[in-house]
Amino acid sequence: MDLSGLHGSIRSRRHVYGALATILTMAAHGSPALACMPQLMTPSDTPDAGEACALQWTLAEMRAVGLGPARVLDSGLIVQDVFDGNACYWEANLLVHDCAAGVAIVVGPDNRELMLEPRETGIDRIAAALESGVLTQLTALAGVAQAEGYPPALTVPSGSAIAVNGQTIDISCACATLFQGSGS
Repeated sequence: MDLSGLHGSIRSRRHVYGALATILTMAAHGSPALACMPQLMTPSDTPDAGEACALQWTLAEMRAVGLGPARVLDSGLIVQDVFDGNACYWEANLLVHDCAAGVAIVVGPDNRELMLEPRETGIDRIAAALESGVLTQLTALAGVAQAEGYPPALTVPSGSAIAVNGQTIDISCACATLFQGSGS
């Protein structure tokens, strides 16, 4: 199987794992996968902490909720993926921190399904615009999100928490540990 063209066909960082899982399934069975079978997880009352402020609560054998690793952008904004689901089906949101202004916004949701990936969504386009420096202000970002068809972005104080389908997630880590403000 020639994988040399794979890198160019993957349009977003979120699709790498889905593409890899599909390739492994195809290689093992010799044909395209017809269904997705997520690996069962062990539920826990406490979150698992990862690098760069990543957090994951495993709420059920087939459901995890959390934040992906924080990424500091050249604009000074900090971006994190917010997820709820499993490897086959998940809800994706985008959390964007403006630590200097003391606020963060949540854009989304996108309902994703491994068997339909890779596909580009509004969140993928917004994340690309943020990472390229085209979008650098939260007010402009909120307008772009609405133009993409998302409900009005949720705006919260940087050091607060957000609720993701009933799970409260503290979002203060990114600004507290990664922000290089004028007072540092």
